[in-house]
Amino acid sequence: MIDFLKYIKNIYAKSKGLFSLGFATIVSNGIGGLFWLYMASVLGTEDYGKVSYLISIAVIASTISLAGMSNTMIVYRAKGEKIQSVTYLIGTISPIVTSIVLFFIFLEDLSVSLYVIGYVMFTLVTSELIGLKLYVKYSKFIILQKILFVLLALGFYHLIGFQGLILGIAISFFPFAIIIIKTFKIEKIKFSILKNKYKFIVNSYLLDLTNAFNGSLDKIIIAPILGYVLLGNYQLGIQFIALLSIFPGIFYQYILPQDAGGSSTKIIKKIMILISILLSVGSIILSPLIIPLFFTSFTEVIEIIQIMSFSIVSSSIISAYVSKYLGLTKSKIVILGSGIYLVVQIPALIILGEYWGVNGAAFSVLIASIIHATYFVIIDQFLKIKENNNIK
Repeated sequence: MIDFLKYIKNIYAKSKGLFSLGFATIVSNGIGGLFWLYMASVLGTEDYGKVSYLISIAVIASTISLAGMSNTMIVYRAKGEKIQSVTYLIGTISPIVTSIVLFFIFLEDLSVSLYVIGYVMFTLVTSELIGLKLYVKYSKFIILQKILFVLLALGFYHLIGFQGLILGIAISFFPFAIIIIKTFKIEKIKFSILKNKYKFIVNSYLLDLTNAFNGSLDKIIIAPILGYVLLGNYQLGIQFIALLSIFPGIFYQYILPQDAGGSSTKIIKKIMILISILLSVGSIILSPLIIPLFFTSFTEVIEIIQIMSFSIVSSSIISAYVSKYLGLTKSKIVILGSGIYLVVQIPALIILGEYWGVNGAAFSVLIASIIHATYFVIIDQFLKIKENNNIK
């Protein structure tokens, strides 16, 4: 018994960071996921679709503003380089410019513009914490932000309607800007430190852009083609899949700095894929039982969830390979994969969406995800064969 307890204690000591990340991700994503599920039942399909549309625009604008700095911060802070001050400077000026353009030329919506500024700053702060492997501090930050997000979003929603949701989320990011201010006081801004990293930064930027388009462009396309009502159904399905993807997401956040630092993550990646299989099967079985109890107006969500559930497994496989190649700073491989996903999903979304409506849109996600995962498997095998031939 004593030996068993020592064994458990040893496992916990070695995986303390993973447990911290896991707890924080489960709590924060759980809070956010349950909040959006609640708001879906309150708003109804059309307004829920409108909110999803505006947030998708904000996410793409935020990613444009990040300029590849998020993965750059994680990877190079994990390698011990003092890149944070110049990264924060870029992450402050860029979103301000983007938000001004977004406001005056496109939307004239202050809440979306504020979201862009706040999201970029908060993303960079948490990226540094992950890179430094300060998982406990990271956990506190994301949980606190999510609590502020729910309280402020609900408050502003009752004051000004559904646009208040976006304003509340935007404001919840800003308290963490104090970390950036403190960094500017401590560390000098050195642009020269980026000189030998420009290739990685450019590739990281392209990766972030393709990921943002992969996650948000579909909603921007669905709105004019299928309407806000069908977008609301589609987004609720996406929200359920996001909740189910919490555990694979935890593993990804943990293994990226580990891969960047040269640590072995094979066992953790296998566990991640196994968990994703169990989650996929569970969602297919349970969704017809759960959805009718809480979301009577979202009539098409059950089939959407069942179709998209298969993508949880392929997404975990993708995450494992993305972490591996980003850790090796071979970001071109990752960018090409994201580009393949986008090239497959968008035409499939338009074609299948026209013929089969929202179910066709759901199938476009699944097809693109499977092809994306297959690409990584093929590339990995090709590189292994090439490496073996070089050794011989």
